[in-house]
This record gives sequence, structure tokens and C-alpha cells, in this order.
Amino acid sequence: MEWMGFVCLMILLCYSSYPGKVKRLEKQVKKLERVQNGGTAMSKLISSLVGKTCKLKTDEALLLSGGTELTCQIVDADDEWVQFTYTDKKAGQKTRLLRIDTIESIEIIEE
Repeated sequence: MEWMGFVCLMILLCYSSYPGKVKRLEKQVKKLERVQNGGTAMSKLISSLVGKTCKLKTDEALLLSGGTELTCQIVDADDEWVQFTYTDKKAGQKTRLLRIDTIESIEIIEE
């Protein structure tokens, strides 16, 4: 009977690090999918727009400004995220982060 408890304890110890391994593998798979889908190319294009005023079209802009298009200035960008500032309805400057995957289109506004 004691050996059954010992076997259960060994199985528990073997699988205690399992969630950490799964998370690490999920991150690696996401990176590979992004490279395969050209996500890095999109991030390089957005990185070249830093400091320019653009119109971002995304469904998440609906939450920020009430419409699907948002006029903003791009502050910074990396492989997954873009940081931008915009003026809200109360004429206050807001800075937000948005995942590059959620952006449908970008229109550069010439000043």
C-alpha cells in the first residue's frame, strides 16, 4: 500500500513543472507563427512610421474613440506592440499600446 503512495508522489513531482514547459512552448509557437505570417515585416514597416501622424483602422479603436478609425501619432513600435498618442473627445492627450495583429490598415497623413 505504501508503494502506491510513493508512485503517486513521483508522478506528481514529474508533472509539477509541466505548466511552465507548456507556456514556454506556446511562446515559441507564437514566435514561429509570427515569422511565418510576416509579422516581423509588418513591425518593421510600422517602426519606420515612428514620429508620423497616421490613421489607424482597427476594431479596438471603437473602444478608444467611438469609431473604427483613429488619428494618432506613432511614438514607438516593436515586434508585437505599437505605442501611439491621440486626442480624446475631451481634448486630452492619451498614450496607448495596441497589438500589431489587430491593426487592419494604416493611412499616413501628410502634414
